[in-house]
Amino acid sequence: MSFLKKAAKFSSGVILAQLITAASIPLLSRLYSPEDFSLFGMYFSISAILVAFVTLRLETLLPKEEDTQVNHKLNIVFNIVYLTFLPLLFISGFLLYFFNNEFKSTDLIWVVFIVFAAITFSLFNTINILNVRRNEMTLVNKARVSRSALSVIFQLALFNVKGGLFLGEVIARFLGLVILCKKEYFKFNIKLSIKLIGEKFNYIKYVLISNFFNILGLNIYPIMILKFYDPFLVGKFFFIQKLLSAPVTIVAQSVSIALLGDFKKIIKNDKSFLIKKMNKISFIIFCSGLSVFLIGAFLLKYIEVFVFGKKWEGIYAYVFILIPFLVGQVAFSPFSQMLLLVGGERKQFFWDICRLFLVIFSIFIPLSFNVENAFIISLYIYSIANFIMYLIHYFLLIDAIRGFNDE
Repeated sequence: MSFLKKAAKFSSGVILAQLITAASIPLLSRLYSPEDFSLFGMYFSISAILVAFVTLRLETLLPKEEDTQVNHKLNIVFNIVYLTFLPLLFISGFLLYFFNNEFKSTDLIWVVFIVFAAITFSLFNTINILNVRRNEMTLVNKARVSRSALSVIFQLALFNVKGGLFLGEVIARFLGLVILCKKEYFKFNIKLSIKLIGEKFNYIKYVLISNFFNILGLNIYPIMILKFYDPFLVGKFFFIQKLLSAPVTIVAQSVSIALLGDFKKIIKNDKSFLIKKMNKISFIIFCSGLSVFLIGAFLLKYIEVFVFGKKWEGIYAYVFILIPFLVGQVAFSPFSQMLLLVGGERKQFFWDICRLFLVIFSIFIPLSFNVENAFIISLYIYSIANFIMYLIHYFLLIDAIRGFNDE
């Protein structure tokens, strides 16, 4: 099955999963307040940061493995979770303390859930990449749709519980992973995992640090603005992110996972042809994405109160502000993980450092000048800076593919 056919087939499951999520948002917007979405955003962002450390990013080596060795290497990589679990608990607890300025006994429960969310998310995506490679598309789509449906069910059921949005997501992630898992993935092989870590230490040094800064660049902004800006406004930002995650996820995950699953086969073919295909896909997605988000923002202006309720009035403005960020993400990020697979670890590292600097810049510049509507100005800087960085990353990838030699 060709890469584009796999992407199309995979996207059918992603579309259904995201439609389920999108259909639930009008209900969730009436059960949960902007402050509830702020809390969800904080927990979600912390768990996303921890994803970088779950398997020390050694799962990025799996697409390079031969078919006969994949399951064995997958088991070794998954055993790394047994080694990182306790350190992740400490990191999660520290981050909660840092952003809340206190640590209550009840936070221990959330620390465990945050780490559990990171682990299940990382393992779910890793198994999916390999299942796409094996053409097990039915299983992939079943797991993804089930996870979305279960997330909505539990979020609706737990609306009276503090953190119900996040708790529902965590439970659904676990059950979705159960659908994909096989016992052989988790049998104890810790000695081999430690050996692999030693052998790949230099790779880990670049890839882990680079990926950490990459994830930090994506997720530090939602957490930091909650610390320094009005939780009500930040909650609207998180709500828009959840609302617009559907079209972005449909495109980005469909292309990315299908491409990574067939990486070894694709990169051996004509690289010039691959680059032309990437340019064509990115151009089409850029133009269509820009049109969809602009039209969506105009429509939202007139239906937001009717669909989501009075407390969400004015969220259409956030869509307009975030269009550069969203278009850059949907058009250029689907190919981003390839940079690590074509020897671009150092380029990725410096790119991540630059983006993180710009994200921090976007948070503190409006605060330092004490300007009116500081949060809106911060969003503008954040959105435009991210678009520029996504475009730069794409050009770095094209250059790396041209110079790649898989020998």
